[in-house]
Amino acid sequence: MTARWLERLVPDAEPRVIARLRRGRQWRKLLNYLLVESQAGRGARRMILGKPYWLTVDPTNFCQLKCPFCPTGAGRGVRDKATLSLEHFRHLMDALGPALIHIDFMNWGEPLLNKELWAMVALAKTHGIDTMVSTNLNLLREGEADAILDSGLDRLVMSIDGLEQATYEKYRVGGDFAQVVENLKTLVARRRERGLARPAIVWQFLAFKHNEHEAGRVRAFAMALGVDEVGVTPANLPFRPGIKDEWLPTRADLRLYDPESFPDSPPWQWESAKPAEGGVATQVKVEVYAAAKKAARKRCNWPWAGIAVNPDGSVSPCCSVEEQEYDFGNIFMRGFSRLWNDEKYLQARGHVSEYASGSKETIPNSRHACERCFSIGQSRFQFPHSWLSEGEK
Repeated sequence: MTARWLERLVPDAEPRVIARLRRGRQWRKLLNYLLVESQAGRGARRMILGKPYWLTVDPTNFCQLKCPFCPTGAGRGVRDKATLSLEHFRHLMDALGPALIHIDFMNWGEPLLNKELWAMVALAKTHGIDTMVSTNLNLLREGEADAILDSGLDRLVMSIDGLEQATYEKYRVGGDFAQVVENLKTLVARRRERGLARPAIVWQFLAFKHNEHEAGRVRAFAMALGVDEVGVTPANLPFRPGIKDEWLPTRADLRLYDPESFPDSPPWQWESAKPAEGGVATQVKVEVYAAAKKAARKRCNWPWAGIAVNPDGSVSPCCSVEEQEYDFGNIFMRGFSRLWNDEKYLQARGHVSEYASGSKETIPNSRHACERCFSIGQSRFQFPHSWLSEGEK
């Protein structure tokens, strides 16, 4: 069966993903990927075959920093605090490991606060899964550099938004820039001493108004320390009074928003407008939220291809939904099979499909997170370039 034939059979599948799985002879993952993309492409509500190929799992949902736009750092208290156990992670791998292509070990907490993290990564690697850990790197215990290297981790992403303490701590409140750099040097030196190429070490720099003057220097600074990749990323900002003037960069290439239209409050005050039980939900035009023409609408991956698991086993609709009240259930209590085709997943797939097909023109003010999502159609999984290109001739 040729790659070109597979692409014609499942047009929503990415050719480079197919090619990568074929090169790696990961036939079971390839079959699952094609089954999932086939069903997603036709808007199936019930998943008859296939499992998620993308997992975001939070090793902890607490953190030692107080980043102001993060629900954890801001102390919004929208979710019970927990730590993922190795035993529970093993249950996840038993259920999903053979199908998974990629795992993000991250979400609302600092992963390195979980002492069993590297054992989890090592277990994931026995299933041939591409792995990424995102960290603030303020903590690196004695001997942990070797634990990272021994785990087989593919990619370590460090969130460092400054080149000196003053700019760094504006957003990474409570962080120590000098300690982060020292921890980075320790990891780079140990990797060099052991002659290893992995994990790839990535410096992620979120651009704000207060640090945009450093954006042009961060690549040279990071590379001099032995980092492999540098990403300068425009930051997502909350719609609140004063945010635009204090945080929005002046450089157009470093911001996600038009300063002339940046609002002082969310475009729709969902919480104040929830329908009463049994009432009719307010409808809002899709274009208010997703700047997408009907002909160009995309289908969000999450309801078919991804699963976001919190440390206690609760499952969020996607990695962006922080509130516990919108959970789809608990995978440790109910098991994957019962959860995957539960009513909340069916509702999510139906809504996203109707939006993508153009048959739905409004977003209902619903208690279902996917139905009230104003980023609908904008979420597509991006496989790492280093994984996609591995083994290419």
